[in-house]
Amino acid sequence: MRFFGLGKYRVIVLTVAMFLVFDLGVLVLNFVISSQIAADALAVNMAGRQRMLSQRAAKTLWQINERTVAGQPASGEMAELTEAVALFDETLTAFRQGGSVRGGAGVVVTLDRIDDAEAIAILQRTNAVWEPYRARITSLLANPAPDIDAVRSALDVARGANLELLKLMNELTSQVEVTAAAKATTLRAVQIGGITLATANFVLILFHFLRKLRQGDALLEQAKKETDDILVTVNEGLFLLDRNFRIGSQHSHALEGILGRSDLGGADFVDLLRGIVTEKTVGMSRDYLDLLFGERVNEKLVGSLNPLDVVEVHFDDQRGGFVTKYLEFRFNRVREGGVVAHLLVTANDVTKRVQLERALKEAHERAKGQMDLLVEVLQVEPDALRDFLAAAAVCLDKVNTLLRERTASAADRREAVIAIYRLLHGLKGDASGVGLSGLAESIHEVEDLVVGLREKHATLDGNDFLPLTVRLERLFTQVDALRGVVNRFAQIRGVVAVEPARAATEPDAAQAPQVRRWREFATRLAEKQGKHVQLHYHGVDPATLASPYREALPTVVNQFIRNAVVHGLEKPEQRLAQGKPAAGNIALYLAAREDGGVDLSFRDDGAGLQLAAIRQAAIERGLLSASEAEACDARRLVELIFRPAFSTRSSADEDGGRGVGLDVIRNYVNEWGGNIRIGSTPREYCHFRISLPRPSPQLSAGAARINGEAA
Repeated sequence: MRFFGLGKYRVIVLTVAMFLVFDLGVLVLNFVISSQIAADALAVNMAGRQRMLSQRAAKTLWQINERTVAGQPASGEMAELTEAVALFDETLTAFRQGGSVRGGAGVVVTLDRIDDAEAIAILQRTNAVWEPYRARITSLLANPAPDIDAVRSALDVARGANLELLKLMNELTSQVEVTAAAKATTLRAVQIGGITLATANFVLILFHFLRKLRQGDALLEQAKKETDDILVTVNEGLFLLDRNFRIGSQHSHALEGILGRSDLGGADFVDLLRGIVTEKTVGMSRDYLDLLFGERVNEKLVGSLNPLDVVEVHFDDQRGGFVTKYLEFRFNRVREGGVVAHLLVTANDVTKRVQLERALKEAHERAKGQMDLLVEVLQVEPDALRDFLAAAAVCLDKVNTLLRERTASAADRREAVIAIYRLLHGLKGDASGVGLSGLAESIHEVEDLVVGLREKHATLDGNDFLPLTVRLERLFTQVDALRGVVNRFAQIRGVVAVEPARAATEPDAAQAPQVRRWREFATRLAEKQGKHVQLHYHGVDPATLASPYREALPTVVNQFIRNAVVHGLEKPEQRLAQGKPAAGNIALYLAAREDGGVDLSFRDDGAGLQLAAIRQAAIERGLLSASEAEACDARRLVELIFRPAFSTRSSADEDGGRGVGLDVIRNYVNEWGGNIRIGSTPREYCHFRISLPRPSPQLSAGAARINGEAA
């Protein structure tokens, strides 16, 4: 059970309460006993006065006797006797019953009844002596002019009672003094005891306080150390803002690095922002902080209004320049007693994150732009695209030359502007004509600049061309990117698109001995022809084919390689000019079908079949007349390349020109019962596909013959 919710303070409250109780008890006892002592002192005083009154009464009676004997009036003495008797009697009554009596100077005082047994006994004896004495005097005083006998009779009673009364009053005085002394002793004991207990209690409180203070100091020191560790270790900037927007004395170590200064304690946060962000942002930040300190505003609802969510700041680099960072500030209310007292601020340097996001966005835009460009390129006829790119390069070079020429007069500059406009307008039309709408839009934007220059007339100077130079550089970049896309597409098409739907049946077949020999043969032959070539193989290991194909197909492939390298692939400089890679690509695919047959695919990314050259060779060799050659379609012309001794080359050498290779291949295919198909696009590729059925036993001998002839 909790002690009135005092918690950890209950011990302190109890000890303090005990201390107050002790002090109050001592104070009350001290007051009571002191009052009693005062009453006893009054009683002692009154008892002493009783001695005096008894003697005074006796003396007055003697004086009355003397004056009566001398025949003199004794009225004064009679009054004095009356007074003495009355005071003595009322004081004696007050001692026995308690009550008021006349003190010195006529002041009425109150006497407590004497309760001490010894004193009560003394009073009883006194009363026994006093009553007859008082009755005799009262009788005497009843006669204003008493005779001598009455006086002598009263005087005789006084002689008998006076000494006894004096003795009794002395005893009473002594007894009252003893009682008062006993009470004084009790009072000192109470005071000593109370002070001792209060002192002990005070020592207990002091000890408890010191222990609590030491524990509190230890906890505070531990808490301060933990807080310091957190503030030193945390990577975020942490600090408190008060209602005056001032930074608290405690803040994280990282904050100094984030804000680039160390004197942050007590600094005005809004002033700190001034100079590193725009004035507009400073004003918005102040308004936002006012909102957060407002009690009626929902903190979560105004979070989206934070102008310092991600803010660009500029710090002086001490070298006359600026360092740009991106900082993020988060604000949370800190309430005390239900009222917003501070704002807990978290600051982070998010420069790397912002830069990464921007880089990703730019990369995404570039990728999207390249994708759009690729889509456009895929929709453009290759020859038209190559022609356009060549023309665009020439046109932009001309524009660049005009911009570089230093014209002396405004008239010359206007002529240059008109010439540039004419060139760009034509290039824009060509771009739209081939379907490159993105590039056409870019050229149109440059055209707008040229139109603005054209309208300046006499005020046109050399500086006006600077924006146009910048935009022209972008056009160069776009055309180069377009050319890069075309080249990359050409590479991909040359290497991969030969047999896109077929996967390698044997992953290690590309390193088979026969394949290595084909690759070495192609490389050696290309070097002799001043060309570069790469042979890419997919399919099965040729050694696993059924006989006789296993023995004869290598010869067929060698003929295809020879034909491709000698006739199809261009020299490196020609290929580069056409946007192709310098090295020609040969894609070879060899597959064994489930029915026992064999499929062979051979493709190169060279010049393709040159129908015009075939047509001319057919005329020169007398195979066709000029009119027949002109009327021949592509299919019939292609069939001519398989005729014996037909070649488009004017001279023969050891690598080709005799028109033997394709003729031999067709004969083999016919002998095996297979078929051969040809696909070709000028300046792009030439593709042969051979399909052979399951080999018959009779073909073994024929295959051996083929090997002998091909060698």
